[in-house]
Amino acid sequence: MPTGDNAHEQAKNKERIVAEWMIKGQAKREKPITILKLFSGKVGEDPMSFLENLIIDAEANGWNDTDLLEVIRGFLKDDVREWYIDN
Repeated sequence: MPTGDNAHEQAKNKERIVAEWMIKGQAKREKPITILKLFSGKVGEDPMSFLENLIIDAEANGWNDTDLLEVIRGFLKDDVREWYIDN
C-alpha cells in the first residue's frame, strides 16, 4: 500500500485520469456532463444523498456500471477513498 508523498501522487494521478476520461466522454456525447460533489464521509455528509446523486449523475452522463466503478474513486476523498481502494 502506498504511503506518504507516493500515495498523494498516485491519488492525484488517478484524479487526472478520471478527469481525462470524463472530458473524452463529454466530447463523445456533445453535451455537458454533471459533476458529482466530492464525498469524504466526514460528520455532516450524508452517504445516502451522495449515492442517490451518484446514480442520478451517472444516468445523466450515460455511464454504465463499469463506467461508474471506474470514476467513483475520483469523487471520494480522505478515509473513504482509502477504504474504497482497499476493498
